[in-house]
This record gives sequence, C-alpha cells and structure tokens, in this order.
Amino acid sequence: MRLLSLLSVLQLHLSLVSRSHVRATTVSSLPAKGVVEYSLPAAAETHEILAVSDNLLLISQQTDGSLLKVSLDGNGRPAGARKWTPTSQWSGLHGLTLHSGSGGNASGSTVWATVQFDNAILQIDPSGDDINSQPKVINTIPIPSPAFGPHAVLENNGNLWITCKDSSHVVRISISNPDDHQVWAVSGRPIFVAVHPTSGDVFSSLDLSSKIWHYNNDGGSGNEIAIPPEKGNTPVGLVAGPDGNAWVALLGNSTTGTGTFGRINKDASINWFTLSSAIGSTAGLIHMAFGQDPTQFWLLGSSTACASCVNAVFTVRIDTLSTGGTASPRIAVQNSIVLPTQRSWTHRIISHGGSLYLTELKTSTFAHVSGAAMNGLNVSETWDQYSDYGLGLKAQGIDYNNTLY
Repeated sequence: MRLLSLLSVLQLHLSLVSRSHVRATTVSSLPAKGVVEYSLPAAAETHEILAVSDNLLLISQQTDGSLLKVSLDGNGRPAGARKWTPTSQWSGLHGLTLHSGSGGNASGSTVWATVQFDNAILQIDPSGDDINSQPKVINTIPIPSPAFGPHAVLENNGNLWITCKDSSHVVRISISNPDDHQVWAVSGRPIFVAVHPTSGDVFSSLDLSSKIWHYNNDGGSGNEIAIPPEKGNTPVGLVAGPDGNAWVALLGNSTTGTGTFGRINKDASINWFTLSSAIGSTAGLIHMAFGQDPTQFWLLGSSTACASCVNAVFTVRIDTLSTGGTASPRIAVQNSIVLPTQRSWTHRIISHGGSLYLTELKTSTFAHVSGAAMNGLNVSETWDQYSDYGLGLKAQGIDYNNTLY
C-alpha cells in the first residue's frame, strides 16, 4: 500500500510539474501569416493603390479609366468596393498621390491622378469615405509639350513631379501656377519619381534603359546612373523612405529576377542588397512599402517580367554591421509571404494602419496581408533556427490571438 501510495504521489507531482512547465512557457501569438485576396469590379488591368483615410482606399484601373473606392472596417479588413469613372473609360487613369493642401470646396482630402491617355493631371475629390458617393474632378492640369503620357505623380513642396512614360520625359509643374514648369528628356522609360528626403535631389527609375535619372536642382539636365549588370536590371519602384534615403527595386528580366534592391544615399551613391533566401534570391522586385520603423520595410515580388517569378511579399529588416572599424548596412532578417494566386502580376503595395494592401494587375484582385510575419519576425529564413524549427515559437504552449483577423 505504501508503495502504491508513493507511486501515486510521484505521478501527481510529475503531473503538476508538467502543468506548471506548460503554463510557464505558454505564449500568445498572432497568426503567422494572413493573406486574403478580394475580387474587385472586373477590368483588364488593376494598377495603383492609395490610402486616403483610416477607412478608405482608392485603386486605379487604367484600362477602363476607373477609380475604385474601397472601404475598410475597424480592423482594416476590406468591407466593400465601388467602381467610378471620373472622366471617361478612355482616359487611362493611373497614378495616384495625396494632395497636401486643401481642396477648396472638397469634402476632405483630395487626390492627384494621372490620366495617361488624356495627357493631364486631375485633382479629384473622393467625396468622403462613403463608397457610394461619387468622386468629383475639381481641377485639371494639362501636361506641357513635348511631354505626353503621364504615368506616376508625386507632390513635393508645392510642385507636382510627373513621369511621362510614353514620351520619356520627367516634368515639374507648380501647383499654384502651372505655367511655371520644367521638362527633362530622359532615357526610356521613366516609371517612378521620388524626392530624396535628405538631399532634396530628384530621382526617377528608367525601366527599359536600366538607369536611374538624377537631378540635383541646379537647373541642368540631370545625369543618369546605370544599374550594375551584376546586380540586375529594370528599376521600377523608387520611393522615399523614413530613414532619410530613397530606395529602388529591380524587377529583373523575362528569365529571372535577382532579389535585388538599392538604397540611394544623400550623395547619390547606392548601397545594393540582395535577398538570399531560397524564395527571395530569384524574385523580381517591383515595389516597396514603409511603415514607422525606418529599419523595416516590405518588398513586393512580381511575375510581371518573369512568368516563373514568385508573387510574394518580403519582410526585410536592415541593420549596420561593423567590420574592421567600418560600418556597412546589411539585411539582418528576411521573411516571405507568398500570395495564393501566382502569375497575377502583383503591382503596388502600401502599408496602412498596421496592415499591407497590394494590387494584382492581371486578376482584378487586391490582397490584405497581416500577421506576425508581416509585422516583423525575429527569425530569418536564412538562419539555422529557421532550418530546424521554421516559424515555431520557443514555448510548450501557444494561445492564438485572432481578435484582429
């Protein structure tokens, strides 16, 4: 009896220790990766995406001149979409950017939009967050000759900077006085334009010539920086980052991508980075998005140039490695979030309200991306820990937090 009693006590003790151990190492976790694709009103091509308010996104569909209003619920999930045509189905509505000033009698924030086939810039009042309220055009600025075919538009310091894809020009237009403008001829074809947040210089990605146009505000014609062939080709996304630099993504060619992107410093030198994960190393990178943390951002992999290239989001964290007394930037963490639909030609990505939103050009869809991998994991896909455990957490138990999803 004493032996049986002793065994019972021992079993109870082990049970309590085991429960205590589990309780002590139980952690709470968001879903690792959340990707939901949403159908949009049909169009041959779905292009740009812009956050206007906490609850409203705008999306352009160039092939029928449409502007979509997409509402978001309190957790950032898409709740509905409505299709509107601000001018005509033939306008080629494409680029979108927020206007920093007031819109006169506008109901709220207004938006600049390029109409590539009508050769003009529109100022559009979205008519508030109600997706059933029709957007209104409140101003039209023509593109000065000889430039034509406006693609992307950026507002900076009272000016609009525009890339004219069809004529291969970069244009500056004063918002208050459109007669005050400048036109620069560049190599083919300017896609994005960005003002460097530290130097104030202007850069534009030239996809067909694999160059970056650089203008240092001296009244001259600017110069063009060739992409080193060993790094890749076809620069597309070029945006200013919260770290005080501009960044550029390389799309690659019809055979492969190189998973390469660059940081443009204030002296116009470029630090190049290449994803080294199995998925990222051959990715064609088309765009990028930034949040509040200047060391972390998201790269958008696309099949636009290369059909076999992955459509995915890559979460990247940059840090500075000191070797031999010299500090150099490097990729510290990289993780991939692959989209359910491949060969969709993922096109643009934005960070908004703690989530990512991206357009898929060929499938009339856009995606909402969330989860721990999007917010930044502390484990990289290139580490031994990932090889052994993947995204597993160092715990005996996990409580999942689905309140936001």
